[in-house]
Amino acid sequence: MAGLYIHVPFREAPRPYDDAYTTCDPAPGASAYATALAQEISQYSDSLLADAKLRTLYVGGGRPSLCPPAALRPLVEALARTVDPSGLEEVTVELHPADASPAYLATLRRWGVPRLSVEGLSVAGTDPSGAGAAHSPNDLARTLQRIRGAGFDDVSVDLLFGDEGQSRTAWKASLHRAVMLDIPHLTLHEMTTGAPDKRADQLAFALSFLPAKGYEPYELTHFARPGHRSGHQEHVYAHGSVLGLGPGAESFWWPPRAAPSTARRWANVADLSTYVERLQNGVSPVARTETLETSALAREYVLLRLRTQEGLNLNTLADRYDLALQARKPDTLGRLREQGLIHDDPDCVRLTDRGRLLTDAITRRLVRGI
Repeated sequence: MAGLYIHVPFREAPRPYDDAYTTCDPAPGASAYATALAQEISQYSDSLLADAKLRTLYVGGGRPSLCPPAALRPLVEALARTVDPSGLEEVTVELHPADASPAYLATLRRWGVPRLSVEGLSVAGTDPSGAGAAHSPNDLARTLQRIRGAGFDDVSVDLLFGDEGQSRTAWKASLHRAVMLDIPHLTLHEMTTGAPDKRADQLAFALSFLPAKGYEPYELTHFARPGHRSGHQEHVYAHGSVLGLGPGAESFWWPPRAAPSTARRWANVADLSTYVERLQNGVSPVARTETLETSALAREYVLLRLRTQEGLNLNTLADRYDLALQARKPDTLGRLREQGLIHDDPDCVRLTDRGRLLTDAITRRLVRGI
């Protein structure tokens, strides 16, 4: 099983919370970009995509909805030739509120897109001062009405926290409004402009408030009502293979899990013009690649699984990644249990609510020296 990620780099203005490659330069345009994507898909159609069963498709950015649907026809046609839609468990497209016109939403429905991820930033009061949002909370509420009117029931909204200009009261109000709007999935994005203690306090409130309102914290910053988890995110945090297409997109590929030496990671060139030019000339857009050793895979798996509600399965870590963590880190695990940071479970390392606020620090303690 594998996931497919398509990166759309276009933006009207930079966003300080967005660390992916983006560009505000309109050239090359959406048509040239879509044609290049179609060419990149064809480069994998007889190799990776010929043998892999795709589970999820995620179109992100950037701002994918800046691309006119007509300009994306080469991409849509290439996907139809390469991907069996009946095998996809989830298709998600990121949407900016300003682009959610009835015509655009109808096109997405016609293409068979069932799930949208909406750039919300805040749903109450003023947006975080450093985010540079081009829409207001009321715009988002109206957008959600149009989305539901178009027949979309599976919707995620991004919310920002941790900005120095965002008060605790404003953050609480934003989460309360999100619940009132009956948003089925929330993704929290942390800005690093505010004080660490303040960011921890805001996350702690979310971790207590949202579960009380029926949201599962299935990953540290992903909260879902029952039946609305992101399949793409679950696949990523299960250390699943993901093929990334587009400028700056990254891929992780490890289908035969019994052979760690086959695991690879690579990244495309993070420049739209160079990406398009290379594919026009029949050249791969890959800028760097690496083969991952077993120890590196084990560290990645620990990092990913500690962020999840299910936690890190120690038997899987030992069998698949050749890392017997209980034998390697008995004192560290013991102290974490005594400090109330992980649950008392001999087969799994699962963070408590208090531990989740220290996820990065705990991860560093467990992978140090591995």
